[in-house]
Amino acid sequence: MKNLYLRSMLAAACAATLAACGGSGGNLYLQVQVVGLAKDGLILLNDGERLPVTVGQTNVVFTKLVKTDDRYDITIAQQPKGAVCTLTNGVGKASSYSVNMASVTCKTNTYPLSGTVTGLAADGLRLVMGSINTSLLLGATGYEFSVADGAAYGISILTQPTGQKCRFQGSSSADGSDTVGTMGSAATTAATLDCKPQ
Repeated sequence: MKNLYLRSMLAAACAATLAACGGSGGNLYLQVQVVGLAKDGLILLNDGERLPVTVGQTNVVFTKLVKTDDRYDITIAQQPKGAVCTLTNGVGKASSYSVNMASVTCKTNTYPLSGTVTGLAADGLRLVMGSINTSLLLGATGYEFSVADGAAYGISILTQPTGQKCRFQGSSSADGSDTVGTMGSAATTAATLDCKPQ
């Protein structure tokens, strides 16, 4: 009799523990791998549970436990601002101790960053931004790069055109050879580059 009482208490304690974890008799964790999330706002959804995902997380776990053979259907309830995420293997059946076949891959939106060029009367002008560089020919009236939403950028003059000196308007450097800023959530205009004879 005492044994039966102890077993009943133990079963009740186990049930309470699972309920506190969001479980309903399940013992499997529904896990999602996250790749490339650099913007806030992503929310995943499964069985009524909304799961916010923060920047930098590489794995997230729903608090509701699932049972073997339970179906799950993970969806993206909200996309992060300034990025697009896609879900892979979000629908399936629980069959292991850690159900982690689902994955979310996110890509931050990129927009054109362009500026005006005035007075370019020779070849040889090269601009660089990180690992990307572009050459501007005689008569060019603009330049353009592609930058991720919200990213800091810095454009520098790698080489000057033959016989000319170009400077970015509003540059904080003494020789006007660079310009910095933060990319907006749409096409953005960078500093004008003025070129004059040396």
